[in-house]
Amino acid sequence: MSLSKPGSLLIFIFTFTLLMPTIKAAEKDSGKPRFKTEIFSDDFSDQELSDAWKAYKSESKIEDGVLIGLKPVNADHNAVDSVQTEAYSDVEVLLDFQFSGSPLFVVAFNEHKFKGSHAGHICRVVVTPKRVTLRDGKTGVFKNEIFDKRKSGQLDNKTKALLKTKEVMTKVNFEQDKWYHLLVRIQADRMTLYVDGKKISELVSDGIAHPTKNKLSIVTSKQAMRFDNFKILAP
Repeated sequence: MSLSKPGSLLIFIFTFTLLMPTIKAAEKDSGKPRFKTEIFSDDFSDQELSDAWKAYKSESKIEDGVLIGLKPVNADHNAVDSVQTEAYSDVEVLLDFQFSGSPLFVVAFNEHKFKGSHAGHICRVVVTPKRVTLRDGKTGVFKNEIFDKRKSGQLDNKTKALLKTKEVMTKVNFEQDKWYHLLVRIQADRMTLYVDGKKISELVSDGIAHPTKNKLSIVTSKQAMRFDNFKILAP
């Protein structure tokens, strides 16, 4: 580019200066991991899941270096495969996934033995081929009082209105038998979802900032989901 006039140079400098915040914001929101401390990882290269994994109503297995998420046919609950780690507040979870018949899977952040919500549920990402939902469960659907109201079918209008502020849904189009890369980042009260480096959805809600999350669960509905290259990172 040729800048023959002094005025042109000034215009260029002024324009570039205006663009700098946008460029920096794009770099910060690139969907790449920001955190460096690895809390846990598994590439499923072993023949069986390690002892770090705990199963609930699950027949998940490793096959050809991939975790196959499987719910038992007659089970009354989705398959849950969990790892318990040191406690964290801010966190990133990385995971490759492939829909192979299952209608949905969940990445659930919990605190083991936390009594303020049903089963210690804090927040989660629910992924289907056509929609993703980010949800604050601690102050939303899994808060004890609200969970009991929902279970009894007695949700009042005020609670229904509150619950609408505790989740966000986004349309997507994930193909069957195609691999995708997911990154969930939690910083303070903000949860952001990226897929293949692209920002898909974001939720800001106070329950997300729960300071002592320590149990990460991969939940599979029916059969089957494929997972690989799982990591939990802290700042």
